[in-house]
Formats: sequence, C-alpha cells, structure tokens
Amino acid sequence: LSALVEAAKAGANYVDLEYKLGEERLLGLRSEVSQVSGCKVIVSDHNYEVTPSSSELRGLIGSMKSCGADVTKIATTATCTKDAFRMLQLAREESGEGNQTIALAMGEMGLPSRLLAPKYGAFLTFGALTAGRESAPGQPSLADMMQVYRLKSQRSDTEVFGVIGDPIKHSMSPVIHNAAFDSVGSNAVYLPFLVTDVEDFITTFKEYDLSGCSITIPHKEQVEKYCGEVDQVASKIGAINTIVSQREANGEGEATLKASNTDWVAAISAIEEGMGGPGSLKGKEVCILGSGGTARALAFGALERGAGQVTIANRTLSKAETLAKELGCLAKSLEDLEGDKSITGSVLINTTSVGMSGPNVDKAPVSAGVVARFDLVFDAIYNPLKTKLLGMAEEGGKTTVSGVEMFIGQAAEQFKQFTGAEPPLDLMREKVMERL
Repeated sequence: LSALVEAAKAGANYVDLEYKLGEERLLGLRSEVSQVSGCKVIVSDHNYEVTPSSSELRGLIGSMKSCGADVTKIATTATCTKDAFRMLQLAREESGEGNQTIALAMGEMGLPSRLLAPKYGAFLTFGALTAGRESAPGQPSLADMMQVYRLKSQRSDTEVFGVIGDPIKHSMSPVIHNAAFDSVGSNAVYLPFLVTDVEDFITTFKEYDLSGCSITIPHKEQVEKYCGEVDQVASKIGAINTIVSQREANGEGEATLKASNTDWVAAISAIEEGMGGPGSLKGKEVCILGSGGTARALAFGALERGAGQVTIANRTLSKAETLAKELGCLAKSLEDLEGDKSITGSVLINTTSVGMSGPNVDKAPVSAGVVARFDLVFDAIYNPLKTKLLGMAEEGGKTTVSGVEMFIGQAAEQFKQFTGAEPPLDLMREKVMERL
C-alpha cells in the first residue's frame, strides 16, 4: 500500500485499491492520495467463483463509492454468456453523470465484457500486453483488441455478431469477419462466444439485441428450435450454421431469428474443385467421418450433387445409423471402416474435431490404411492448415483439400447475410493464411 501512495506522489493518475481492505483503511488511503494533485482512486472487487445478481452488484458499487472511490471496478467470473452481458449492462447503467465504472467478467465466457467495453460505456477494459502474459483469466492480447476487434472504433450503436461453439479459442472467424467489416466500413464487431448452454445464449442474443452469429461444433443441430424462420435447405439438413436477427421495417417488435446453412455449398464446391470441377461428384462413392451438424450438411450436399453412394462412419454406430436413415445413406462404425478393406471410394471427408488445433492436433480419425482406399481426402478442419489426416493423404499420393476453402466460402456467404455487401474474398483468405 505504501508503494501505491508513493506512486501517487510520483505522478500516477490512478491507484487501484482492493475493496476488501475495508472502509476505514480505504478512506484513510483516499485521504493520503487526495493530497497528491490529480491522482484518483479505483476501488476494486474480485469474485473468482460467480457473477452475483445485478442487485447485489449495484449494492456493491454503492458501498465502494462510500469508501471514496472515484472509479468503481468489479471483476466477476462468468459461468454463462449472460453473465458477460450483465456486467456490460452494469457498466452502462453505472457510468455517466460523474460516475465511472469498470465491470468485467473473467474467464473465457466473460470475454465479451472485455471486448465490448467501449460500446457499453465502461471507463476502461483490460488486456494482456502480449499473448501468454495474461494477468487474469480470459484476457485478450492488446494487439487483438486493437487490430482484430477495433475497440477504438466502437460506438454505442455498433452491431454485435459472433460465433458460438465449444471449444471456440481456435476459431479464425473473428479475424476474417472483423477485417471484412472494416474493409466495407461496417459499424460492426464479431466476437467468439464460448457456449455450453445454447438456450442461455439465445436468450441473451435476443435480450441484448445481437445482430447475428455463426454456429460451430457442437451446436449446429440444437439451434433450429429457437429460430422463427429456417430456410428450406437448412431444415432438410437438420443443421444450422448461421443466424441473423431480423426486425420489421419500422424496427419495432421482437426480432425474428432467421436460420440457414452455408456449410454444404462451400465444402462440396471445394471438393468438386479438387476433383476437377463442378459435377465431379456425380456417381462417386463418398465416406463421411462423423455424425454431427457438419456431417449432415456434407452428406446432404454430396447427395444433392449426385453422389452414387454416401457412407456415414462414426465411432458410435447408432449415431451413424440415425443420420444415415434420415438421409438415405449407409452406416458404418469406425471399427468397421478400419477392418473392412472392401470399403473404398472416391472421397473421404472428415467432419470430426480429431486433428483440430488443441490436445488432439497430432491425431487422425482413421489410419493410413483407410486413407489409402480413397482418391481424395477432405478435412473440414482448417486450423491447423495441414492436419495429420491430410499429411497422411499427401504421403500416400492422394489429392487433398483443406478445410480453409470451406471455411472461407461459408464465411463469405454469412458476410452477405450479415451486411448485404459482397464479401472481400481475397482479404478474407489473406487474413486466414496470415494466422495459419
């Protein structure tokens, strides 16, 4: 504490004191610091377990002010998406008219509270000087805050978009969508949302007037029931990867969530390009690894483009059978696929997360022996650029198609839906490749 007093004497603009010091000590320190011209006191409280109720948080701010705070700072721990937005709302309500408030939710689920602080009028936000030097859970790097999320460009009317998934740290979507927004002068920002509870997210989406979002693993099949309008293809596929909020022309009434799927055209077009061009899948045998939302979209797309036979292979056979029955495909377990050498084809497609950046990056969903039975291998994973599966395919002399092309293609169509503008494809590709 004496160091903080000395810092004030040395010309610091603010000193940060913990609320747990108690009113008497805080007022005493405030008295010492106030003798130094221009130095103000931030009183801070940290909750490393939960985000308390809004009424408790407002009461805490009132108590901090009575302890001599010039700026009140509350950092809680987010356990759901709504916690982050409740903290942002607190910052908005407790700022202005001489009041200055910092309200943050720690942890990855709390990231929106850091990245949307300017939009909601918070006094300031916190980030790490460089990646890997975070002083609290969930801090983004200063470079990302300024260059990717463009904090200095945010206004109170900035539209909020994002991508939901679990995990979500690996996602390149914020990089390309924010760059694309910037290139067309759109007053919008795009965030990553770690979501474990889809219903909580959709409720928050509506309550805080978000404009749209992308959906990734594992939520693509769970979103449809919350949407007021689902396009015919997405409904048939049974998987959603894009939601856009639409209001009446006069802007009144509750927004309708319009859902679609931009995955299948992007992926199938990339695969056909690798095979020689449009129409190349006609009559071919395709094997798809996985049974989730992306598998649904690509199985639908392969059949739509005239594939002769589509096989769904999954670790759990019953899940493969359920999807295969819905779409009119064959079903196999991964064990069947490994053991039955008669299962061959033109295209092997991976839609599982095995090989994605993270703990499974050095793994492949199938062995080199399975890869050897197919002519072309497509991996929906785009981070890393070359997965272990694609590496095995290259070593075996097979044609490979990276998930990057699918990623850019589906994101480009989403950008059209989000903004109504033509997507800057070259810029989007450049940003992804820079990061990869």
